[in-house]
Amino acid sequence: MLAATAALAVGTSPAMAANNLIKNGSFELGSPGVNGFTYWTKTNVPDNVPTQDQPASVITYNNNSSYPNGAYGERVSPDNVVSASPDAVGTKAAYFVGDFSNNEGLGQLTYLGVGNYRVGFSYYLTQNGLNNVGNSSFSATIVGIPVASTVINGSSTAKVWRYASGVGQITLAGWYDTRFLFNSNRNPSKDIVIDRVFALKTTDAATVIIPPSVTAVPEPATWAMFGIGFGLAGSRLRRRKTLVAA
Repeated sequence: MLAATAALAVGTSPAMAANNLIKNGSFELGSPGVNGFTYWTKTNVPDNVPTQDQPASVITYNNNSSYPNGAYGERVSPDNVVSASPDAVGTKAAYFVGDFSNNEGLGQLTYLGVGNYRVGFSYYLTQNGLNNVGNSSFSATIVGIPVASTVINGSSTAKVWRYASGVGQITLAGWYDTRFLFNSNRNPSKDIVIDRVFALKTTDAATVIIPPSVTAVPEPATWAMFGIGFGLAGSRLRRRKTLVAA
């Protein structure tokens, strides 16, 4: 039986699927800044006290601006790593920089049917962030279970795009909280840039089993069929009443 442990794959490209279940996984739909996370729900956002404990922000590539529109004056090159994400590389990325982040997250409620799902992200470490003394980590989770993760420490390499992913097995269809989490605990801590976040149906073997912690519900298409059926039944009933009245 598979154990519920995190999985990491760097620089490899599993079989790609056509549809990214994560909306705005490349962070292209919002404006630069801390409020640019369209479709995302932010959790455990740092309170900016002390000043260095700042929340995640959408930044633009090749931009030497300071936070929150850039990485403190350091230009970040566009994501160029081979990834399972079907999304194209755009002009923006997400920048996590808090020094005391405790599961600072970006999440979405995603419908997952029974089967295996590859979840992952591209990541990049700035040189100025890697020079900070505190370590940090970033992980992709489904209902709080780590599926893919990376740790940023003194042996990490700056200014290189890398890729992390893992495969979670869903045994009960339903809506699942898919969340990407940043953790740090020292001032100053190492930061991280994230892009092309994704969740895809896959035939690859699972590396972690996701417990069935949600209520089973029909797929969205099934709900639509229910609606059509109820509509037809109502139409026939109204027609019958009209004929009787006539």
